[in-house]
Amino acid sequence: MIFHLSELFRKYRAWCPNSDARPLRTAPPVLATPPVTHNPAQPGGGAGGSGRIDHGIKLTIGSIRLLVRNRQLLWFSLLTGLVMIFSLVSGLSLQFISGTALFPGTGLATGPASVMISHGSLPWIALTFIIGLVGTFLTYYLLAALIACVSLIHSGRAATVRDGLAHAGQYRWPLFSWAMIWACIGVVFSFFMNPSTMGSVLVNFGIIYGSMAFMACLYVLTLFVVPLLVLDNNDIVTAVTGSLSLFRKVWAEILVCFIIYFLIVFVVMLICLVPMIAIGFSGSASAAVAVVVAYMLVMLILLFIGSTIVGITITGLYLYGKTGTLPAMFEGKPVVQAPV
Repeated sequence: MIFHLSELFRKYRAWCPNSDARPLRTAPPVLATPPVTHNPAQPGGGAGGSGRIDHGIKLTIGSIRLLVRNRQLLWFSLLTGLVMIFSLVSGLSLQFISGTALFPGTGLATGPASVMISHGSLPWIALTFIIGLVGTFLTYYLLAALIACVSLIHSGRAATVRDGLAHAGQYRWPLFSWAMIWACIGVVFSFFMNPSTMGSVLVNFGIIYGSMAFMACLYVLTLFVVPLLVLDNNDIVTAVTGSLSLFRKVWAEILVCFIIYFLIVFVVMLICLVPMIAIGFSGSASAAVAVVVAYMLVMLILLFIGSTIVGITITGLYLYGKTGTLPAMFEGKPVVQAPV
């Protein structure tokens, strides 16, 4: 009877009949590890459209969250805002003394009766190039410093504005070369803004908006040139080709980020318009002027802060495109502090 029960026990436990005298040995568990790959994962690969949309949303929200948690980066908003003001004032001043319309395509010239510098002349080309070069170089220098700060935060280290500016200073000549290229493009673009070289108002606006669309596409395609110059130490040609490659990987995430930022700006503009409309119905001229000034200030502040957020997003898109993994700081996860 005992023998019968023992046989049944062995049968259901799947023991070997000859293993009674040996102690039971269990092999260590084998962990299934994915094969090693020498190529980084493709962003959005296998996640489908919804995954890429989700990553774009996380990059957008994460950029805003990162700025809120690292308020020292707002210094870049102030500095970039000053550069924007310089570029705007100097550009409008050049248009004024050259007798060019301050509102391109309308033919409404508001300059002096006697043109000081003829539009398209050699002095005009030189001044346009210099103004564009100074504004573009300072903009790219500040963007490079911001990217360096975000990269430090990503690696778990403290980031100060001084650290970012010092790091960007090491790449001032590649940044200057890239700014020269854009300054040349800006001279050509500014030349076609001259109403006298075009026909009707409809043709003027067609050429203007076509040129703006071309400039926007060129900017997006070269979106990652500065990160590649600063973080990968590439030359200009390699950075441009690398930017095109990264754009092909993360174009959907870029589109999602752009749409979200556009909607945020649109909502803010609508909200700010409410007091203007209310004051308009009240009939008070002084109050209307005050509201208009306040509205313009809000838009300027939004533009300055938005430039920093966009710079953070560019860094996030760059890191995501290079590694195929969304950085933890853009997902709201704590960043592992690097050892000092």
